[in-house]
Amino acid sequence: MSNLKLSVQDFGSVLVILLIGVMPLLMLTEIGHSSGAWYALVVICFIFCMKRDGGMRRTLGELQPYRWVIIAFVFSLVPAILNMLRFQSMPGAEFERAIRMILGCVLVLGAVLTMRAQWSRRFSWGFILAGLISCAYVFWPSERDFGRPVTPEYNSVTYGNLMLLLGMLIMYSTRWNLTAWPRTERLFKWSVVVIVLIGFVLTQTRTGWLALPFFLLIWLVLNDFVKRPARLIAALALLVCICAASLMLIPKMNERAHEGYREVSECMTTNPLAFTSVCIRLQLWRTSMDMFYENPWLGIGKRSEFQPALLARVEKGMLLPFVAEDFAEPHSDMVMILATQGIFGGIALLLIYFVPALVFVRRLISRQSMNIRAAAAMGLAVCVGFAIFGLTELMFRGMRTIGFYSVMVGCLLALSDSRQAD
Repeated sequence: MSNLKLSVQDFGSVLVILLIGVMPLLMLTEIGHSSGAWYALVVICFIFCMKRDGGMRRTLGELQPYRWVIIAFVFSLVPAILNMLRFQSMPGAEFERAIRMILGCVLVLGAVLTMRAQWSRRFSWGFILAGLISCAYVFWPSERDFGRPVTPEYNSVTYGNLMLLLGMLIMYSTRWNLTAWPRTERLFKWSVVVIVLIGFVLTQTRTGWLALPFFLLIWLVLNDFVKRPARLIAALALLVCICAASLMLIPKMNERAHEGYREVSECMTTNPLAFTSVCIRLQLWRTSMDMFYENPWLGIGKRSEFQPALLARVEKGMLLPFVAEDFAEPHSDMVMILATQGIFGGIALLLIYFVPALVFVRRLISRQSMNIRAAAAMGLAVCVGFAIFGLTELMFRGMRTIGFYSVMVGCLLALSDSRQAD
């Protein structure tokens, strides 16, 4: 009976790791079914936590050190519930988003904490598979729009951001070994990192370049440059200079950087309603903040009301009619949540970013094993990456990225736990 019990547990572990590993692939390709995989993962993790030795009581005990992370994620329900009471409505999309964020993180965290760490780390092969296949879409697109690749599921900005994040996660994963051939494994992973970064550059995404110095700082800390502050500062300065030089030397990116500067200058001075990429964003942000000022505590309440609120402000001269008619979001997670959920929503988003990020920072700079610190670096990159990307892009536009974020945070919290040091 004990052997049968062990085999069932091992089978559940395989399913959990496979589903976590496949999530980046389903998120970035036209295969779809990302929500189905998320639901399957959550159900299996719940069963896993219930059926283990000690059951849910033992799982809750192991989750006790993560009570502040859990509270931070649960807080995202507060603005959703307050707006439900305010409008006397049934649970809607905002409530579902919060539930997905909570369950994805907590149940995956509880399940992965019970698994053998070396086996669980194999989910990271999914980063490599997703990175390579996403590059195929970028390198060989069927059509192009103004020289930029037409990417599936997302616009090129979100797609490029996610590709950059995947490239960094693969880079951090070179610090742990999953095979009996560590040198070959590292060479393969570094080759994939280079390919994915080239794909990111081809998306011509400016936002990702803002996050790159932070990703490189995490890499330097992971490699113990932090023990010598002068060396850390020098190395970071050198890497930032290399990034800036690369940005200027790539013709398309150099052109887009100068174009962005000109558009910001025009929109902020002579023509606040200019029909340019950057000025459209500024118009959307300006109008969204007007919604926030009208009800700073809870915003307008529903994302479905965002576009009607835009149209109502066209007569005020705050944005072009075309922008109000064709855009249903402001290209910013923080601006969107302030407009729709007010201060409570803004606090909830910051908690989701930075409470787990603080846990990852402590573990990254600790004296734990490299396996634990590499997982902490990955988790910190996910939190910081989404926070920076979300300043100028709606990364939490749909349930796929919400599911990916919550699952990655839960999984990497477990793998960076000191109890997973093997």
